[in-house]
Amino acid sequence: MPAKVISATAPWASDLNTGVAAIDNEHQQLLDLIYQAHLAAEQGIGTALLLAQARDLIVYTASYLRREERVMHAVNHPSLAAARVIQAEILQTLQHDFSTRSLSSESIAKFILFLKDCLVTHFKALEDSFSAINPALNLQIEEALSSSEALSASQVVNIYIVDDEQQHVDLMVEMTRIAGLSATGFTSSSQFIKQPIANTDIILLDLNMPDMDGIQVMRTLYDKACMPTYILVSGFDERVLHSAKQFADAKNIRVANKLSKPINTKKFIHYISQLHTEVRVALIQRQTQQPQNISPKARLSLEQLKTAITSGQLRLFYQPKLAMKNAKITGFEALVRLQHPELGLIFPDQFIAMAEQNDLISDLTNEVFKLATEDYLSFHAAGIDPVISINISAKDLLDLSMPERFAALAKAKNIPPEAITIELTETAILKSVSDSLDILNRLRMKGFSLSIDDFGTGYSSLVQLYQAPFTELKIDQHFVMRMLDDDEALSIVKICILLAKELKMTSVAEGIETREIWDKLQLLGCDLAQGYFISKPIPIDACCEWVNNNNHLPPPALSPRKSVP
Repeated sequence: MPAKVISATAPWASDLNTGVAAIDNEHQQLLDLIYQAHLAAEQGIGTALLLAQARDLIVYTASYLRREERVMHAVNHPSLAAARVIQAEILQTLQHDFSTRSLSSESIAKFILFLKDCLVTHFKALEDSFSAINPALNLQIEEALSSSEALSASQVVNIYIVDDEQQHVDLMVEMTRIAGLSATGFTSSSQFIKQPIANTDIILLDLNMPDMDGIQVMRTLYDKACMPTYILVSGFDERVLHSAKQFADAKNIRVANKLSKPINTKKFIHYISQLHTEVRVALIQRQTQQPQNISPKARLSLEQLKTAITSGQLRLFYQPKLAMKNAKITGFEALVRLQHPELGLIFPDQFIAMAEQNDLISDLTNEVFKLATEDYLSFHAAGIDPVISINISAKDLLDLSMPERFAALAKAKNIPPEAITIELTETAILKSVSDSLDILNRLRMKGFSLSIDDFGTGYSSLVQLYQAPFTELKIDQHFVMRMLDDDEALSIVKICILLAKELKMTSVAEGIETREIWDKLQLLGCDLAQGYFISKPIPIDACCEWVNNNNHLPPPALSPRKSVP
């Protein structure tokens, strides 16, 4: 039997009709919750209560969108992939709008109406999407909804304030209350860690505690497999805050923010409200992910790797590099994959180390170089004349015949050496400095360009730049991805760009994932860009098509791409 549509108290729901009763019922339930919050705002409830209702509505929306995804998955809806992108954008838009509003009743009331408008627009778009659904699938839709977690905003996220100054604890507890939330304070970290802390909790943690410092607290909870979200606080030294964040990152401990004392209380009220919502939304998304029945893959054997290298199972995927001044394509980085007839597509982290340990890396590198030269000819035939970057291993730098072999391969196919860039990490050079310089200089003299990859992550970066004839410096994505939120990472990126200019090298930023990072790097004068904001690594046919569709677009036309393995 079709689900009965409830009577909506919200007048906004009256003209919504997808043709699927169970879905219309979902829409009306959510809009009814929004309408009730709207009425509460008009009746003048307190700001703290209104804030709490607004946060609940964002979480309800996340819950609804997960249920919507379940429905589309259940009926194998052709727009499921696009819907996931739209759903993520809706939540991002709502959270951004909420986080940028003033914490006044009037502003929050306007946010509630903004949320309503976003959802009504989304629901109306779904009318066409579901109008073609076979009525016979209604039962599957109802079953998908009934088996999903109920529309809810009841996720429990506790907030703890840990600081040895009682006055500061009291102040932060009060600021949290003003935000419409509650917090529990502790002046002893050793007493705090005895509490039943959950992974879903938020901890405002002072690093400089007398009985057990903040680093010890994080490590103790980490050893107990307890991974809450931290806001780190210190009145001692901002560098200590930064270093503590690096410690947390290394262990995948989530540090949402780091604050220096004295804390700006107005900003804290705003931020704790925002963070509490983000954590609850993340909980909804984790709890309602579509279950995946993935059987563990068999691992590639040594014999299978040997066969793959000699029987044409290696494939190259290409990630574009763009000139930052005009967004024109300058080249591609070739990234090797292994297409096994039984195991499927295998990524390099599963076979490069095996090749290095079993003296196969030279054969593998030669095959990659050969494939890249063949693909260069395919690019050329398609009207594209790129520079192709090829990664080599530290073990390759022990192969003294490599420069001549590469030059002979390029000459045999009439490919100019300057169309090939050899990439290697600075740590690879350190394996054997004298032999490295021998090979690198000979490669350069034969016309190949040389790129130092992951720059800034080794221990002798400046020595390598001084000794070796590099033409390109790739700024490690670890710094690029953090540069907008981490002043130290930003400083390193600035220095790398300046260093490249002084040494007459081309600077390349890898790991660009957002428009904001692109814009900042462009302002800093970085030469080339690479990352998922531009494109994921793709096979050559798709790459040629991508070039034809994007080569003449200005930077604003670039669209974010979702990361894939």
